Amino acid sequence: MSRLLQFHRDDRGLEALQVVMIIAIAALVLALVKLFWSDVKNWVTPLVANIVDWKN
Repeated sequence: MSRLLQFHRDDRGLEALQVVMIIAIAALVLALVKLFWSDVKNWVTPLVANIVDWKN
């Protein structure tokens, strides 16, 4: 157990922990987008259409 605590107290352990947290947050966001894809698509489609047709 002391090796695990020592690993998370040094800079390499902190950096590894930050990477894992970023990946976990990204996975959560992707899962939510997949779960609510139809709502997300209905919300984003008009916004993208406005951007694409901004000169017309």
